[in-house]
Amino acid sequence: MENKFGANLKILRKKNKLTLEVLGATLGVSKSALSDYENGHTLPSLNVCESISQYFGSNLNDLQNFDFSEMSIEEIKESASNRSVERNNENKNDYSDPIKQLEFQNKLLHQQVQGLEIQLQLIKQLTESKISEIKSLQIQIRLLEEKLS
Repeated sequence: MENKFGANLKILRKKNKLTLEVLGATLGVSKSALSDYENGHTLPSLNVCESISQYFGSNLNDLQNFDFSEMSIEEIKESASNRSVERNNENKNDYSDPIKQLEFQNKLLHQQVQGLEIQLQLIKQLTESKISEIKSLQIQIRLLEEKLS
């Protein structure tokens, strides 16, 4: 299942008419860190994830797995409340359990690794492009030198 944490964070922030600065100050997180979370460049620690979910009245599982784009703020909170009641009954997604915390952190780290792999591929492509550009410029320099000789 695709991790929707960053997109959902951005949706929640915008639906609540919050700027990165205001939300960051409220959560004790920098504006650039929040931007990185929203854009999928980095993933927050479990403590920051919990702060975000508590602030918006959602839960970590919903933030990561559900698409909030078509939901109202009330629907998001109601959905979180309903799932919270279900989880209390089933006790299967209790993030106070250290094993569940590690599983969640593992998922976040896995997503971060995938992001870094994509960044590495882009850097390789950029490097190859620059090498080609340098070779082309070297050829142009030789041609100009030949014309001058």
